[in-house]
Amino acid sequence: MLGPDAGASGDLYELFLKEVVRDVTQKAGQKCTAIRRLLLPAEHAATVRDDLAGLLSQTKVGNPAEEDVRMGPLTNAAQLADVREGVERLGAEGRLVAGGAKPPLPKGYFLSPTLFEFALGAKADAVHAREVFGPVVSILPYMGNPAALVAKGGGGLVCSLYSEDAAWLEESVAGIAPFHGRLYIGHPKIELSPGPGTVLPQLVHGGPGHAGGGEELGGKRALAFYLQRVALQGSRPLVQGLAKAGTPA
Repeated sequence: MLGPDAGASGDLYELFLKEVVRDVTQKAGQKCTAIRRLLLPAEHAATVRDDLAGLLSQTKVGNPAEEDVRMGPLTNAAQLADVREGVERLGAEGRLVAGGAKPPLPKGYFLSPTLFEFALGAKADAVHAREVFGPVVSILPYMGNPAALVAKGGGGLVCSLYSEDAAWLEESVAGIAPFHGRLYIGHPKIELSPGPGTVLPQLVHGGPGHAGGGEELGGKRALAFYLQRVALQGSRPLVQGLAKAGTPA
């Protein structure tokens, strides 16, 4: 989610572009936290589209062992076929801006970084209902607050927000928190930012709905998945002795 105040210039905007490109191309988009939907203020959507299309088109795809290659192949033929089917579904409702085809490489399961755009107010069922597990991202313009648009995804692992408008962030966080396990607020002054796609062990990683309804990581909270709680009932002296508790049972 790009806030209206971030516009289409400045340090925050540059961070947004950098992190979107990284998340779309890292592991060829084959990770659960990769960015799939870009919610952009309608007044800036065209500029963002053109900037992203240029950056994604410059991404060299090929053998990751080569120093100048920035994106490798998909896992196997079945994965490539599934991603291509998803691209076709997106193309039936939206407009292909960049990518969508295999680069001119002799062999391998490659797909160019792919960008779609949808019209303001478009139903965009394919975007919200199906996650294309590859280097594919879709632009969805919005006016006002995009929380309702986010909710159409049915729940996700992480949502990232780029804004310095405290009021907009407060409203957005309150609106989208029920649909995500983690919210990431990007800012250019955060040193060594891992970006929204990186999961740290101290953070809860999970989410409701399409995210699976589960939870992983979260520091000490993660230990609860390996423990079993048992209710011990009996006389107070006995229970205190058995549990070695220092407080009344």
